[in-house]
Amino acid sequence: MMSFQKELKKREGPYERIVEWKTLANKNLDIILSMKIQMKFIFRWIAFNGLYSVSYEMDNGEKKAEKAQEWKKVEAFCDKFILTDKNLSSQIYSAEAKKIFFDNIKEKSNYMGKYLYDLKSARTKEEQAKYLVMIAYKIRCRLFHGEKNPSLDANQLVVETATKIINPILNYVIT
Repeated sequence: MMSFQKELKKREGPYERIVEWKTLANKNLDIILSMKIQMKFIFRWIAFNGLYSVSYEMDNGEKKAEKAQEWKKVEAFCDKFILTDKNLSSQIYSAEAKKIFFDNIKEKSNYMGKYLYDLKSARTKEEQAKYLVMIAYKIRCRLFHGEKNPSLDANQLVVETATKIINPILNYVIT
């Protein structure tokens, strides 16, 4: 265990993020509630997760849904609802969101670079809306897996933007 702890501390970025999340978890409720941006995103994502998971299961059956990778479920939802509905996609798409993502997302590994490229290359608003959602998915992955510091201004702006992308989907589908 000691060798792991020493090695972990050498990795400054990941170690600092883990410590920050642990510290936040140990704080009193008032301080945790001050993290409105992250909490809204997390709660909305949980609702969206239920939505795209049920949609995938309805279309593919329970066994296939259990085996499917999460990103495939999100993409299937986007293909089913966002690419086919100009009204929904117009509520999701925002030039401002696109700019915020391009300006503030620096780490482009693990598909983030692909989704940013796809967003840049997309020809229609529907396709752009789809890739905004896929980028929001990657933001969720990075946040949930402790890869992002919650208090950095750039991360807060990106998370707030991702929240604005997910919210219209929930409002549109859950009436």
